[in-house]
Amino acid sequence: MKTYTWKEAFEDAYEAATLGKSTYQNFVGYCYSIGRGAKQDQKAAAYWFRKAARNGCKEGMFNYALISESGEGTRRNTGRAFRLYLQAANSGHLQAQTNLAACYLDGCGTKRNIDEGIRWLRKAAMRGDELAQYLLGVAYLDGEGVTKNVRHAKTWLTKAAANKHRKARLLIHRLEKSAL
Repeated sequence: MKTYTWKEAFEDAYEAATLGKSTYQNFVGYCYSIGRGAKQDQKAAAYWFRKAARNGCKEGMFNYALISESGEGTRRNTGRAFRLYLQAANSGHLQAQTNLAACYLDGCGTKRNIDEGIRWLRKAAMRGDELAQYLLGVAYLDGEGVTKNVRHAKTWLTKAAANKHRKARLLIHRLEKSAL
């Protein structure tokens, strides 16, 4: 099995990307985004992520949403980011589900909707996303969008901590200390 350098992988992917293959378009965008195999170019990354998203690549949708939200390589557009997160989340993209929940909870790119935000957090948390688990634990701890429940909070924070979420570990430690 041949091992590719980043430059070789980029060149092969670029050829497939120009033929319309969405996963390769996303990879080319990624290469431009991080500067591996090609010179770092955020505008080129945005171009390829947009093409991948339009061609149905859920990873491309997510990546284009990220840069649309941040404005890196493209004009900042939180409404577009929200729509892309929604599309990718509905396609099963785990991180998009968590980011979509945050959009609903913060009113970023859409009208604030706590119930919908909690619904997407639960979905992503149950699938194992450590950030969603942490945020859901905090929601239960604060009673934000859910009935305050320390037991549920500890359950979700423990799951997040087991998935290496640092803030969850610190919060659990503080909760245990205050219970003594």
